[in-house]
Amino acid sequence: MGFVAFPSAVVASSLNCYIVRSPEIDTGISLVDADGNDVLPGETSVEAARRGVNSTTLSRAILQAPVYFVPPLLLRTAFKGFVASNPALTVPLTTYLLLVSFGIGLPSTVAIFPQMSEIKADEAEEKYQNLRDKDGKPYEVFYYNKGL
Repeated sequence: MGFVAFPSAVVASSLNCYIVRSPEIDTGISLVDADGNDVLPGETSVEAARRGVNSTTLSRAILQAPVYFVPPLLLRTAFKGFVASNPALTVPLTTYLLLVSFGIGLPSTVAIFPQMSEIKADEAEEKYQNLRDKDGKPYEVFYYNKGL
């Protein structure tokens, strides 16, 4: 019964992220080459934006796991004797463990998907599929900033 709020937090956090970031899907985001140069200045990729928003939304869902599961697990195992002998410190200890779990969990879940993500040229929109770099070679991969 202690983890009833977990699914609610996952849905709320993910939905919030998706709703806030969903306009990016409509407008698209810029694709760049390996040097960070815009491959089609003024043009955007809706497919890259969709992938960026979806990966960010998934990382927000995963973030809830350490916050909800690590503090209770530690309180019932590693700190069991301490909590039993010092019940007045349960709330401060729980708060501390929650903050530490969030502090470790946030960078960990953000790092699951790289900030600068890749999309293969043949998976991008048609306007990107036959582009050539400054040396005349066709692009195989483009990069985009997925956002946080």
